[in-house]
Amino acid sequence: MPNQQAFFNPETERTEIYTEKWLEETCSVKELTDLSVHHHYWEDADGELWGDFNDPMENVRRDFQAYRECQNFLTPTEIVHIRQQLQLSVRTFTADLGLDVSTVSQIENGERLQTKSQDNLFRWAQGDCFSSTQNSKK
Repeated sequence: MPNQQAFFNPETERTEIYTEKWLEETCSVKELTDLSVHHHYWEDADGELWGDFNDPMENVRRDFQAYRECQNFLTPTEIVHIRQQLQLSVRTFTADLGLDVSTVSQIENGERLQTKSQDNLFRWAQGDCFSSTQNSKK
């Protein structure tokens, strides 16, 4: 039996029963155009799919997570953990790395993707070695 729930839809201005739906979809994030991501929807009686009414950014976060995994980037939780292990505030951490406070705050909250150079800085802060985006040539 599929999961069903009543939601108030502000667009239709009605409360209706929706059926939970999961779809494997291909999406694009930055330069990656073929990410396969498991997206979550709620389907109305007419078959129209809606994002989660209580968490409209859910599928975007899933896309970001897939991108990070594909790029082997640190997760927001791992970045926060690095900063906490160093016992630094966001302000001090960003100043030490030469990054903007709002940028790092958005990355830590899963609202923004870090760049490769930012990811390298986070890894450097935890003591990891530099990671190049290019294959080494001999």
